Amino acid sequence: MKQKLILLFFITSFFGLNLSCDTNDSSKTKSIAEYNSSLNSWNTLKEYNGNSYTYTMSSGSVFGFGSNTKITVVNGIVTSRIFELYSIYDDNNNYVGYDDRVILESYNENIETLNSHDSGAAAVTIDALYDTCLSDYLSVDADSNTIVFNVDDASIIKNCLYIPNGCQDDCTFGIQISSFQWLTIAN
Repeated sequence: MKQKLILLFFITSFFGLNLSCDTNDSSKTKSIAEYNSSLNSWNTLKEYNGNSYTYTMSSGSVFGFGSNTKITVVNGIVTSRIFELYSIYDDNNNYVGYDDRVILESYNENIETLNSHDSGAAAVTIDALYDTCLSDYLSVDADSNTIVFNVDDASIIKNCLYIPNGCQDDCTFGIQISSFQWLTIAN
């Protein structure tokens, strides 16, 4: 009987330890594993596609404001940045929706004028976004933040962000890519 009790103690201790290990840290570990897999895919795909692509970083607010920054990269060099800040409400606070959004600010930078405006996402490559993802967003404290890492259908980074626990509105910090497309560059 004593042996059965000891065995039962070890079995319940084992399951208790297993359950206690399923914490935010394991979610963070999973995100980092997904990050590494995605980074490997990215490095293969960018080589295959000539490191030329366009992507759009988007942000939005529960208060009706949002922005899109479209970055174009040719042969690994950022060549343009197009920005738009908008509201989905008109001047009379009537909802107009995304298709009829009110443009509050916009610009179009080319290779000569890159980074001449303060607003918008940084004019960087996807490689730089992977670096920032790991150093600034996947590295935050998993006990006080929800950490998110998602990829698109090609396993390329789509979202790398964190949300502080308990935050209600406009609390997402990180990378949110709303679209990505490879470019075909004539030689």
